[in-house]
Amino acid sequence: MKKKELFFIIAIASFVSFATTVYFQKNNLVAFPSPVKAIDSLSKSKISSVENIYDLQSKITKIAQKARKSVAFIKVTKFIKQRGNRFRYYGFNDDFFNRFFRGFGFPQQQRRAPSYSQKSMGIGTGFVIDDKKGFIVTNNHVVGDADDIEVTISGKKYKAKIIGTDAQTDIALIQIKHFKKGDLKQLKFADSSRIKPGQFAIAIGNPFGLSSTVTFGIVSAKGRSNVRVEKYENFIQTDAAINPGNSGGPLMDINGKVMGMNTAIYSKSGGYMGIGFAVPSNMIKNVVSQLKQGKQIQRAVMGVMIQELTPEIKKHLNIKENISGVLISSVGKNSPAQKAGIKEGDVITEFDGKTVSTVGELRNTVAFSPIDKKLPVKIIRNGKTMILIIKLISSNVFAFNNGSSFISKIFGFSIVKDKDKIQIDKVEESSPAQLAGLQKGDFILEINRQQVNNIKDFVNIIKHSNSILLLIERGGNKFYVAIDK
Repeated sequence: MKKKELFFIIAIASFVSFATTVYFQKNNLVAFPSPVKAIDSLSKSKISSVENIYDLQSKITKIAQKARKSVAFIKVTKFIKQRGNRFRYYGFNDDFFNRFFRGFGFPQQQRRAPSYSQKSMGIGTGFVIDDKKGFIVTNNHVVGDADDIEVTISGKKYKAKIIGTDAQTDIALIQIKHFKKGDLKQLKFADSSRIKPGQFAIAIGNPFGLSSTVTFGIVSAKGRSNVRVEKYENFIQTDAAINPGNSGGPLMDINGKVMGMNTAIYSKSGGYMGIGFAVPSNMIKNVVSQLKQGKQIQRAVMGVMIQELTPEIKKHLNIKENISGVLISSVGKNSPAQKAGIKEGDVITEFDGKTVSTVGELRNTVAFSPIDKKLPVKIIRNGKTMILIIKLISSNVFAFNNGSSFISKIFGFSIVKDKDKIQIDKVEESSPAQLAGLQKGDFILEINRQQVNNIKDFVNIIKHSNSILLLIERGGNKFYVAIDK
């Protein structure tokens, strides 16, 4: 090829390259980058990603380090007097929802056997919420009725006392003393109503006694209320690994604030299977604020019996499939619901501006609503939407079904009239009544040393009592049972 021809080809190629560049710039288009620039851009992207990963790691590390003065290792001792010669424990192989706290177990009673004292040990976790007064939050099933509580924080041991417990939410408040300034560091609460599934979750606790264990995961779901662990459930579900011993420990967000308190796991083996549950921080704050003041826990009630609104029931009530709500099956006499105009067969779709679609949601919403304050309730009745105004109270004693039955959710049992006697119809699981030994089918002859023959007399006595003494007839035998709230 001649020199003139080669020069001509090079000139044309240069002109085409120049014209292409001008065209792309003029029309705000991006030309293909050069291999060198592409490699350089890719390298910077990788460096940026690595830096982000290290930032996340650094955050988790700092949270774990700070938590050393915030998360407590709790050991409890309990002396139990029972009859019989053995305790039967529902251990880690139980197929039901296993607790993290195994130590207390459930006594296997044997009648007419000599009494004895059994020493029971247990472990759990807690976290500091007040580093000036030494307040620590944990689970009720960790410290409830314990005779001795030992708390270890940053290697230092303290004796603790119970300030108050609430079995229905599984929340307990304990306090330590004789600590020095700087020994403790309180954790702050996050607003659990703002939690979203998918956000990071950090759990710290003492699984199987392995203190200060840190695990990392995400919030799998929120608002779990069908777990059947506690009466008032609004659990945060997480896949952060938690095991027996994590009970009462904090579940924190990426900023180190407490979203919830680890309380239960779903497990067929007794160990971690990817599903854990935590009591949300807003529920903890509500209960703890009352426990701090030494108050009996007050929860608002509306005085109704409720059930899920199934697709089959919707058809009969002429309610559209896309509408969610809770069905009112019974309204208590002189209850807030009756005074507000709520009737059997009504469907509640909203309470105080909050949408409710399950029994658990409505129960929790009502329970933690303000008392003696007018609140709007949206209902559907005969296909029409209505808004009623209700004022909740804290009492939970109402007669249902025209006085032929009665339910006390405070003590945890219901009764019916059987001819000329009062009979126990149902005993709630883990309720004060069940713990006292009441059984379905028992006949109540007296309450607080007063003979009762009808529901009305029984209600009048029980509604003013924090503790009751019942004379029970079972299988032809009579005995007394004392029940405290």
